[in-house]
Amino acid sequence: MAPIKSLPNAGEDCLSSQLELHCGGVAANCAISLARWGVPVRLLGAVGRDAFAEVVLRILRAQGVDVSHVQRRERALTGIMYIVVTADGERTFFGSRGASGMVKPPANHTGCLRGAQAAHFVGYNFLTSATASTAEYLLRAMQKIGGATSLDVGSAPSLEIPRRILQVSRKVDILFVSLDEARALTGARSADGAFEALQRAGAREVIVKLGSRGCLIHEAGRLHRVPSLPVATVDTTGAGDAFVGAYLQARWRGWPASEAALLANAAGAAAAAVVGAGEMMPGADRILALLRRARLDRQWDPVRRKVVDRLNLKVKSRRTPSPGGSSAS
Repeated sequence: MAPIKSLPNAGEDCLSSQLELHCGGVAANCAISLARWGVPVRLLGAVGRDAFAEVVLRILRAQGVDVSHVQRRERALTGIMYIVVTADGERTFFGSRGASGMVKPPANHTGCLRGAQAAHFVGYNFLTSATASTAEYLLRAMQKIGGATSLDVGSAPSLEIPRRILQVSRKVDILFVSLDEARALTGARSADGAFEALQRAGAREVIVKLGSRGCLIHEAGRLHRVPSLPVATVDTTGAGDAFVGAYLQARWRGWPASEAALLANAAGAAAAAVVGAGEMMPGADRILALLRRARLDRQWDPVRRKVVDRLNLKVKSRRTPSPGGSSAS
């Protein structure tokens, strides 16, 4: 990751004042985000046999992610992304998925799915035949045992395999999509039109991420635009993944969609306020601090207060010593 003043023109040199190395990638970011919320997370993926793999696996373990089903590949490097971040906090990616595009169905099928109650997929899982067959296998397996499923689309999949993504979107319980991705999938230009087109296509619960403008959800029979929480944006890398992790854990725990969406907006904003993703993903404390400071309109401030109350209880329970003297999670 490298901060720069602005993107260069073709053929120009562009030097950054510093370089940083972080764990990252959509799946890793989301896994760490869920672990931050106290959700037991098992990651299925692939890395090479190189020094980058050791860094990634060490960080994931330290963040509480089970990496026992991460595969090692001899013929590919660990996926690497070079991220440049301009002064406005916007990020641009260069790189390759590397070994991430070579994930096979787990050798230990029973062990991989033992105790699993939900499975989260990303659109990149369906870009190559190898990863698509693995994702389809896991999707069918989770549906067979009655587990919850979700999909976060991603930019490249929405452009390169829109029909495949629409097919998968009908099979999952929750669909996450940015406005640009929704437009690519449906051809609709407005946010409301794209949302409704995805619903007509068969998606069950749709969340359209609008970045600094919040998100769109459907609740109580109508469309709602959930407001964002303002922050000084430093780096938007991982903000969408923090959003997804926060929303999923809230819905899995029975929160209403409106409260889950406001929490997710706060998580995305908190992620954008620091440099880096991966191990820098925000936890409940940072998100709670942001929500406490915020003041919203008459419709959404009561929702904000409910979310703050929920987080206060979570943070308090985590800090209160249990009878045995350890911290409750």
